[in-house]
Amino acid sequence: MLEKVRDEINQIDQELAVLLEKRYKCVDEVVRIKKENQIPILDSNREELVLKRIANLIKEEKYKDSILETFQNMMDISKEYQSKL
Repeated sequence: MLEKVRDEINQIDQELAVLLEKRYKCVDEVVRIKKENQIPILDSNREELVLKRIANLIKEEKYKDSILETFQNMMDISKEYQSKL
């Protein structure tokens, strides 16, 4: 039983890795555009909108805080990545 659930988690992790790589390719394009137009990395309004949009997608209330924290962490890591480029 545990192995079946872990297999499902492994499959989800595989899908997430592919999606995260795709997301970072978009981030690379954002960096290019921001550099060309001298736009700062941090866009607090954008982050707020992203978190609100994600919050509205979450159906299970008990997961909301953890999922929003995950997205905030992802955006923080993305800003760090952008600052290195």
